[in-house]
Amino acid sequence: MNDRILFNLLLISLSFCCCSAAVRTTKNEEIQKFTIQMIGYSPQKTDDYVAVSVEATPGYVVGFEPMAHADRVHHMLLYGCTMPASEQGFWRGMETCGWGGGSYILYAWARNAPNLVLPKDVAFSVGHEQDGIKYFVLQVHYAQPFAGEIHDFSGVTMHISQRKPMNLAAVMLFVSGTPIPPQLPAFQNNITCMFQSTTPIHPFAFRTHTHAMGRLVSAFFKHDGHWTKIGKRNPQWPQLFEAIPSKLTIGRGDQMSASCRFDSMDKNRTVNMGAMGVDEMCNFYMMFHYDAKLDNPYPQGAICAQDSPQLMKDYPVDGFELLPSRPELEHHAHQSKVPFGIVQEAIHETLGGVKLGQVAGLAFNNQKELLVFHRAERVWDANTFDNYNILLEKSPIKDPVILVISYQGNQTRVEKKLGGGKFYLPHGIYVDKDDNVYTTDVGSHTVSKWRIEGNELKNVWTTGESMLPGPDEKHFCKPTGITRIGDQLYVTDGYCNSRVVVLDLNGKRIQQFGLPGEEAGQFNLPHDIVSDSAGRILVTDRENGRVQHMTTQGHVIEEFKSTMFTNIYSAASHEDYVFMVPGRPIMGHESEGIAVFVGRSGTGLIEYAFGPATRGKREQMGPQFGQPHCLRVSPDGDTIFVGDIAEGKARLWQFKVQREESMTSMSSISIGWPSLAPADAKYNSFFVLLAIAILVLGAYCVRRRCRNLENGGSLFDKRVSRSNVGFKPLRTEETVGFISDGSESD
Repeated sequence: MNDRILFNLLLISLSFCCCSAAVRTTKNEEIQKFTIQMIGYSPQKTDDYVAVSVEATPGYVVGFEPMAHADRVHHMLLYGCTMPASEQGFWRGMETCGWGGGSYILYAWARNAPNLVLPKDVAFSVGHEQDGIKYFVLQVHYAQPFAGEIHDFSGVTMHISQRKPMNLAAVMLFVSGTPIPPQLPAFQNNITCMFQSTTPIHPFAFRTHTHAMGRLVSAFFKHDGHWTKIGKRNPQWPQLFEAIPSKLTIGRGDQMSASCRFDSMDKNRTVNMGAMGVDEMCNFYMMFHYDAKLDNPYPQGAICAQDSPQLMKDYPVDGFELLPSRPELEHHAHQSKVPFGIVQEAIHETLGGVKLGQVAGLAFNNQKELLVFHRAERVWDANTFDNYNILLEKSPIKDPVILVISYQGNQTRVEKKLGGGKFYLPHGIYVDKDDNVYTTDVGSHTVSKWRIEGNELKNVWTTGESMLPGPDEKHFCKPTGITRIGDQLYVTDGYCNSRVVVLDLNGKRIQQFGLPGEEAGQFNLPHDIVSDSAGRILVTDRENGRVQHMTTQGHVIEEFKSTMFTNIYSAASHEDYVFMVPGRPIMGHESEGIAVFVGRSGTGLIEYAFGPATRGKREQMGPQFGQPHCLRVSPDGDTIFVGDIAEGKARLWQFKVQREESMTSMSSISIGWPSLAPADAKYNSFFVLLAIAILVLGAYCVRRRCRNLENGGSLFDKRVSRSNVGFKPLRTEETVGFISDGSESD
C-alpha cells in the first residue's frame, strides 16, 4: 500500500472514529466499557509497529477484554500516558508515551491469551490528576504483512468502575539487554533492583515474555536474607498473567530479581535483545497492588533493568530449573509463520457452462458442496412488483436455479442442476443435517422444504399462500432467509413484515417475534438469518445496518453495528467469528468500495475486514464488489463465498483463508482470584489462571513532547448488550414494504 492510499485510509478512519480509537461505553451500575482499536491498518513490513491514542476517561480499570488473534497480531500493549508520543492520534514506530510525564503499562496481549479480570478491590486508576494518566496509547506489533486486502481493527476493551478501590494496581517490568551468545543449551540473563519506596507493594500476578529462544523466566525477592518466589513460567505458553497463590509483601530495602533462561544451540551468531523478530527479549511483568491511601511507589512508571551479578550469586536453583513440558499450551500459544490473509481465489461468472444470474443465496450441504441459489435470467428491479408487493411476472423461472458445485481451489464442478420451473424469485437457501433443502421465494411469498432425489428436486411442503403476500399467520411477504436450530426453523420475513417466524419441521407456525423499528429486537428489513455454534441466531437487520445476535426466543444478546457501514445484507458464523457484508457502500465513500467485516462473538465489535484484491480502486484496475447479497463460510473455515447481484455483473466471489492452521476457537476461560483481605491478612488459597497476554517493551523514552489531543465525538464501533453486563469472559423506494434488491434505492 503506497503512502497516498494509506493517507486516504487514515482520513476515512479518523472521520469514523474518535482519535483513531473506538470509544464504546455501556453502563451497568458502575461499570463502563471503553474500547480503543486500531484504525483498519494493513502492516507494510516485517515487524511493523504502530500506535493509536485517545484521551482517557476517568475511573478505575477492573478488567481487560482483548480483541485480536495471534494469526494477525504479534502483540498489543496498552499504556497509560501523561502525554502521547504524537499528536496525530495514529503513528508508526515504537514510541508510545511522550516526554513530560509518566509511562505506565496497563495491559498487554499476545499468543491468544484470554481476558483479564482483576481481584476484588483492586483496580488501575486512570484519567485522574493524581495518577498521571491522561491518555491511553495502544501499540500493536504486526510480525509480518497480511496476504490479501486485510485491514485490522484489533483492540482492547477496558471495564471501568467509578468506585475507588481499597488498593491500586500497577505493573513493574523487569527487562534485560544482555546479548545471548550462540551454541549454548542454557544461558541466563539476570535483572536485579532494590525496592526503595516506603509504600509496601503486594505482587498478585505475573507474566513472562521472550521470543522463540526463551525456555523459562522466573522472579524472586529477598527479604532479610530469605528468597521468596514471585513466579516462574515457560514463555512459550500463553503469555497471560498468572495468579500468585499466596500473599506477598515487598518492603523498603528488599531485593527484587528476575532471570531468563535461553537455548541458543541452533544459533551461529550472537542474538541481541530488541523488539524485532530476529532479536530476543527477556521480560518479567509483575502486577502488584498497594494501599490506595498511600503514595504511589512508582509515580513515573515501574521498570527494572539493572544487571548486578554479585547480588544474584545465591539466586534460588528453582529459578533456573525448567518446568515440565506442556504441548497443549504451546500449541494454543503458537504464532503462525505463514502470513495471515484472506486471498481472492476466483470470481465465477459461469459455473459448468451456466451463466449466473443474480446470486441470491448460498448454502453448504453435508458433503461440503456449495449450493448456489441464483435467479437465472430474471432480475429484480423497480418493475418486478406492483405497489402491493404482487409479482408482475406470473410464470416461474424455467432454467435450473440451484447449482450444486464441488470445488478444489479455484476449480469448480457442477454436480447437479436443480429447480427449473419451481421458483419465481429466489432469495434464501439452507441445508440441514439431514440434507433437507429449505428455500425462501420472495416472488411467490413462500417458504419450502425439498428433498434431492437423484437429479430431481422434490417438494416436501410449502407454507405461505403462493403469490399472495400478507402480514397474518398464514402469509409471508417477501421472506428472505431461513435456518434450522434443533427441531425448529427460523424464517426472516422480510421486506414487508419485519419479523422472524418460527416453524416446526412440518412447516407449522409456532411463534413469531420482532416489529418494525430501530430498537433492540426490532427490524428494518431482516434480510438473512444464520445460527452460531451455540445454537443462537444472527439476524441481518439490513436497513438498520446491524446484525442482531439473539436467543431463539428473540431476546437480544448483543448487536454488531459500526459507523463503517450503514447496511448489512448477509452474515455468516464460524466458530467464534461473525462475518458481515454490506450490499451498498456508505454514501460519499463509494470510491472506497465494499468490504466484508469480521467480528468476535461476545464483543459486538469489528476485528478486521477484507475484500477484493483491488478494493478501493476503480473497476478498470480490477473487479470490485458490485452489490453483495449473500455470504457463507465453508464448514472447515477455509473458504468464503460471496454472492453478488449487481445488475449485469452477477458473480460468485471465492476467497481463501490463508493461515498455518485453522482458526482456533477463543473459548472463554473462567477466571478466579483469591479474596483480597486487609494488608495484614492472608490470601485465600483458591486461585486460577488469569488472563492477559504478551507485552513487548515499547519505547519508554520518545522523541518529543506533544500537545494534548482533542477528543472527537463520533463512535467507531458500538455495541448494545442486553445480557448481564458485569465483566464476564466469553464463553428503499418508498417504505420498507416496497424495497427491491436491485432498485436504484438500494
